[in-house]
Amino acid sequence: MNDEEWIAEVRAVVRERVRERLSHLSLAEMASLDRIEALVRALSVALAAVAFDVWAEVLTQMAISVARTCPGCGHDRKCKQREPLEVRVLGLTVSVPKPYLECARCDAPGVSITTLVSGLASGQASSELMLRAGYAGSQHSYGKAKRDLLVQYGETVERTKLRRMALEVEADAKDYAERVRKDALAKIEGERRTSGVPLLMLQADGGTVRTGMLVPCVPGDAGFGNKTAKRGLPRRKREPQFREMMTFDVRVPGEVEASALDVMVPVHAPEGERARRMLALAARRGLGDDTEVIGLGDMGSSLPAAFAEAFVGHPKSRWYDDWHHVCDYVRKAGDVLVGIDVAHWRQKMHDACWTRDERERDRLLRRAHKHRVRRLPAHLDKCPAATLETYLRNNWDHIRSAALKARGLEYVSSRAEAQVRVRTHGRYAVPGAWRSENLEGKAVLRSIIDEGHWLDFRADYLRRAAATHEAKLALRLEQARADRRLTADQIATILGRQPAEQRKVA
Repeated sequence: MNDEEWIAEVRAVVRERVRERLSHLSLAEMASLDRIEALVRALSVALAAVAFDVWAEVLTQMAISVARTCPGCGHDRKCKQREPLEVRVLGLTVSVPKPYLECARCDAPGVSITTLVSGLASGQASSELMLRAGYAGSQHSYGKAKRDLLVQYGETVERTKLRRMALEVEADAKDYAERVRKDALAKIEGERRTSGVPLLMLQADGGTVRTGMLVPCVPGDAGFGNKTAKRGLPRRKREPQFREMMTFDVRVPGEVEASALDVMVPVHAPEGERARRMLALAARRGLGDDTEVIGLGDMGSSLPAAFAEAFVGHPKSRWYDDWHHVCDYVRKAGDVLVGIDVAHWRQKMHDACWTRDERERDRLLRRAHKHRVRRLPAHLDKCPAATLETYLRNNWDHIRSAALKARGLEYVSSRAEAQVRVRTHGRYAVPGAWRSENLEGKAVLRSIIDEGHWLDFRADYLRRAAATHEAKLALRLEQARADRRLTADQIATILGRQPAEQRKVA
């Protein structure tokens, strides 16, 4: 009998018992959806608890029956009971007996059989609970994630343990994203000629996240000499550090729904990783040898160089400067001009950049240099007018927003910038959550959820967890055989194989 047949048989029994129970209710009670829902939920929780209790009981009995014989002398070993294992599943805590088999006739070492077979430790969480904790932890603070698990699933997890589970799921999310990238790159590398979509637009933007470690206050700090109200410890301060996080967004022009988002932390990324991820995203969205790829974003974070490296074989590909950034430089330059109509100067500079009029651009720059303030404000380290001149001369070839608009394409990288805000401004009210070593995992998991790939990631996570359990079980059993705690026939029985003696008889 397979799982489907067994479930069908149990369903028939449950159906009959539910029908019998409902027949004793009044029509008014049965007409209440809330009443029936409460009954069904209580039934489902009770059935789950019974199923896990029976599982723990049967697991223990089967393990003892298989491993009762001592591998040293062949006599039955004594069975002693240790403290049971407390295993956490979604909404339940399961108590698993922990028998210890010990031989009093020979020096063969004893064995804790359920621990050996299941690989569980007390307090360990199931994969489903780990996934729920990772999902909740990716959305907001660990305190709020703890509240969500309690409200939605009736599961109480202490905050520190929830953080450990979330970090583990985030590490798996990074592995999953990397495998998706490799699969996408393999598709375009394995074929010499590929036919793809006519046009792709890649938008990119970088954002900074402020983080830092708590350090003791020194004389001169505002909190020096004070103590915390709750625990009475000396006040500490957080030295700010900044970590850059980038968002790439690749879509066919005109699409509204997100199709290929990716996040990376350049401070940890090796050389060439940005170009590799750009290429992988485009491959996921339908890149071919005949596809034109347009890059759009600011000129910082080495984005144009990474784009050129990624699409070196696509002659029609070009990186365009975000028009919004050009306007920002022009606006800031106008803030330090005096003695002229600043609004008119800004408008003329916008027109010169839009129409790519170099003579008018240079004339307006000379005029700005002539009319800038004698002394810069204290908060400025460099003159914005000089910064604008440097920016325009270095990036003039990439400022072609009018050409994009003429083709009906976007010329402001608003999608990528919005994704950066989503991932950097939605911070966590917990120390260490946005440290550089934890940042990428959280951002990648958010990306997987936003793309709508959570179910795919969940299935992959559960599949890998099952494979990991089987691999670790084989290693534990082999070590138990080497330590003379189990025999080869006992191991074969545990793994569902035919023992050697039965094979000979057959």
